[in-house]
Amino acid sequence: MRLPRFVAALAAVSCFFSAWPGGLAKPPAVTSIFPAGGKTGSMFELTAADAPDPWPSAAWASHAGIKLEPLKDKKGVYKTTIAADTPVGPHLVRFYNVDGSSQPRTFFVGLAGETAEVEPNDKLDAAQFLENTPVVVNGRLDKTGDVDAFAVRANKGDWIVAQCHAYSIDSPIDAFLHLHDENGSKVAFAPDTHNLDPLLAWQAQKTGTYTLTFAGLIFPFNSTARFHGSAHTVYRMTISTGPFARNTFPLGVMRGSKTPVHLVGWGFGKQRATQATVVNISTSAQTAWVGGRGLAAPVPVVVGRLPGHLETEPNDSTESALTLAWPSAIHGRISEADDEDRFGIEAVKGDKLRLRLRASEFNSALDPVLCIEDTNGKQLARDDDSGERQDAMLNWTAPADGTYHLAVSDLIRSGSNAHFYRLEIDRITPSLNASFTPDRLVVEAGKSAEATVTIGFADGYKGTPAVVVRGLPEGVSAQIPATEKGGAVKIKFVAAESAKSANVPVTLLVVEPGTATIRKATTPIGMDKAGGERLINSIDHLWLTIKPKPKPKPEPEKGEKK
Repeated sequence: MRLPRFVAALAAVSCFFSAWPGGLAKPPAVTSIFPAGGKTGSMFELTAADAPDPWPSAAWASHAGIKLEPLKDKKGVYKTTIAADTPVGPHLVRFYNVDGSSQPRTFFVGLAGETAEVEPNDKLDAAQFLENTPVVVNGRLDKTGDVDAFAVRANKGDWIVAQCHAYSIDSPIDAFLHLHDENGSKVAFAPDTHNLDPLLAWQAQKTGTYTLTFAGLIFPFNSTARFHGSAHTVYRMTISTGPFARNTFPLGVMRGSKTPVHLVGWGFGKQRATQATVVNISTSAQTAWVGGRGLAAPVPVVVGRLPGHLETEPNDSTESALTLAWPSAIHGRISEADDEDRFGIEAVKGDKLRLRLRASEFNSALDPVLCIEDTNGKQLARDDDSGERQDAMLNWTAPADGTYHLAVSDLIRSGSNAHFYRLEIDRITPSLNASFTPDRLVVEAGKSAEATVTIGFADGYKGTPAVVVRGLPEGVSAQIPATEKGGAVKIKFVAAESAKSANVPVTLLVVEPGTATIRKATTPIGMDKAGGERLINSIDHLWLTIKPKPKPKPEPEKGEKK
């Protein structure tokens, strides 16, 4: 019931901008925002670059708890408010006017206090000292060769953790992060995570002041050998000397089920209670972000429909392997070198299974290998990198009734507490998927424009899907052709002559009438994904702009020249 009021509010704002001459306006082209997020319950000024023109220009956020109000006397600047109950994690913002919308930009809602980078801070002896941790530093590498340095105080035994979001929020860099002691000696270097962004964790050997240095090369890569910088090379760096969660364990939860999870990371020694929390997610999101009092930053947890099991040791042989019900998800660790985890399942001849061994997306140290064995230990199938990134996946059909064993190991036979995984055991069932293009569409009153929805059938799907469009403003209709055969479908959006100015997110659903099958069509966003996944990689709304007919010029009075 909130949608009509939301549409009306957007339409009202759009009417304000319709006063601008049509020939002067163009859709905003915002390449970056600064800062790219904030703390729950905070208020601050956000700058859009490049500044939308004409000014002021309105903004939209994917969650109602995030408000951006343009400041008329500060071009490109928005008064930004984050409600205290806004979910932590990544969200989206767009900037729009009567002529269209910008690309969506990632906006991260965090837990710690925030501060801005202060120049000059490009040398160890000119490092910006951070009085309190945890803290989120909002910075920008604004020129070629730029390096940013930050100093923190740590006691012996403290874990110094620095987590960077740069590539993850679409900044054009492959970042580097180093830690130096009071003598200027390098004591730690942060490797890449599941993408190009670094994560540094190092335990202080003695009490003192330590300095983090941050820089990066341009991405996508070119022949430039120097550190990169530009107005759009923004980042968010969370720096902590206290509890910092790297992931949850289990790594995922069942949607709609209250699940206790353990927070795994660094610096929890004196605050054990901080390590436990409960997750209860009922939305359709595939990932939720978990916060908690005393934590430096929220941590993601997978949300799915599979019930979960925890690995129980010993389980490195067929004799010690527990037989588990499936479909299900198993969470475990390869805790030492040469360790293998085995799980038994009962299958009937002809059962079609899809097995996904997920690790790299959680920044796990595991390079996963998955094998299927019979009760005699004979290997029936093996995989180590057919899944996403470097993960393992097998589509397998049971050759006979009986018990089979799934074996999980590391490719180079290493192991540690950081070698964690999620093994999903599911049936292969017919399904459909849907994508759309473009992510933005402008329709003038009295005219039409098209978007393409591409419907894909997988694993023998034989249904008769239909497309449903939700969120259309008044005076706009959608002409949808037959979609039973799938493939590329042209959706024509038609605006009546009387259609008023509007800017709204529209949802494209692919449904199978008479069943519970519903899929939101999505479209990818962001730059080249060669550096790994970003915080948000696709969106599930088409931004629709309706341009009203221009008012006719008044006829000249008698005797006046036309």
